[in-house]
Parts: sequence; C-alpha cells; structure tokens
Amino acid sequence: MSKAISPFFFNSFPKSGTHLMFQILTGIRSLTFDQNLHLYEGISAQLAEHQRELEKLKENEFLSGHIYYSTPWEKILQDLDMKQIFLYRDLRDVVVSYNYYIEKIDAPLHQYFQQKELSKSERMLLIIRGIPEVGHQDIHDWFSEFKGWLTAPNVLSIKFEELLRSEDSLDQSVQKIVKFIMEEELENLDHTVIQRAKENISTQDSATFRKGTIGNWKEEFDEEISDAFKKTAGHLLIELGYEKDLLW
Repeated sequence: MSKAISPFFFNSFPKSGTHLMFQILTGIRSLTFDQNLHLYEGISAQLAEHQRELEKLKENEFLSGHIYYSTPWEKILQDLDMKQIFLYRDLRDVVVSYNYYIEKIDAPLHQYFQQKELSKSERMLLIIRGIPEVGHQDIHDWFSEFKGWLTAPNVLSIKFEELLRSEDSLDQSVQKIVKFIMEEELENLDHTVIQRAKENISTQDSATFRKGTIGNWKEEFDEEISDAFKKTAGHLLIELGYEKDLLW
C-alpha cells in the first residue's frame, strides 16, 4: 500500500451520483480533491485553463468535473498520461433528480422555472424536451455531449446503478475503481482499501443528495412524461443498456 496513485480526472454526467463517487474515492487511501474546483463543459475557450488545472495535480490527487467529450480534451488527458473515471446514470432518474435539484438550488433554470410557476410534470417535460430560449438542450442531446467518453481510451465508465444495486455489485464496482487507479491486479490488492472506500459512503453528508434510488422515475413519470422521454431519448436508453425496447 506504499505505492502512490497517479493523478486522475473524475468526470460525471450531472445528477448521476457525483457525491457518492467522491465518498468512494476519498475513502481510498489518502486520495484528495479540491472541493471548490469543479470543471464544466470543456469548450475550446476553456481548454488552456483546464489543462493548467490538471497539470497542477500531484500524486494521490484527482480533479472533478462535468466535461463534454471532445478530441482536444481527450488529447489533454493523453498528453498528461492521465486516466478518467466517468460516471453516468439512467437518464430518466437524472430528469427526476435534476427537477428536484433545480427546485431547491439556485442553479441554471431555477429562476426560469420560478417565473413560469410550472408544475412538477411541466418542469420534467421541459428538462426532457429542452428549452431553446435559454439554451437548455433536450435530454438526448445533453447526454450526447458526454457520450464519447464511453468509448475513449483510458476511461473507466461506471453506472450509478452499479453502486447501489446490491452489496455484491458495489463490491465489484469499487474493486474495478481501485484496480483502475492503482494499476494492480485484483489478486494483489489490499482488500482493506476496498472496505475503507465502502465505509466512507454516507448519503447524509451531501447537500444535494436526495434519495439516490434506482428507478425513482417509475413513481414520478406519468404517461405523458414517459411518452415524451421515449420520443426524445428512448433509443438512447436502449443503447446505454437500460432498456431492451420502448415498451416500458
């Protein structure tokens, strides 16, 4: 356990369990990150600044963000020989989580929704379909900004559901994460590291963690919302392995 961990980048699609992953990662040995620094988007005008922040990282440190996929951003990571963990989630649960988040946090769309005095269903429909007048993409196009990371090299993609489905699924996911960042074969890993990472999970410590459950959308979606989602991003759910067809 004396081996230092090389700096890496933790990326996530918004409302996909970012704080849960923070807890897992900081439970691994002495990994640390700057809680006040979170990179967003990664458009061309931000590349130089983002590269500088990544270059500052030392051993046993990581940086977090919600960064779109782009060839230039991928090249920065390759040039720095830096790995990435990418976390994503069933986009239907993202819609539900984002709706509650916007309601209580002064985030983009918060003021817009307040001024419009929209119902919960109306808000979710707008999150799904997009709001061109304020530059908010529909849920399909929004995730598509990130999708390239799923097939990029040196990226470990983790589904949020894998962290919550069962104790065994959590074990396997944490093992994959530890193996990925520590570059050790599973049989050589100190399993107390995995246990400490799991023990560091506390959903009460997150200001934005609400329920963190799998399939919460089933309680929140009505037929209109389900139909809107199927039309907008139904095939993306199939592509991501969340459904086999549109008959849900």
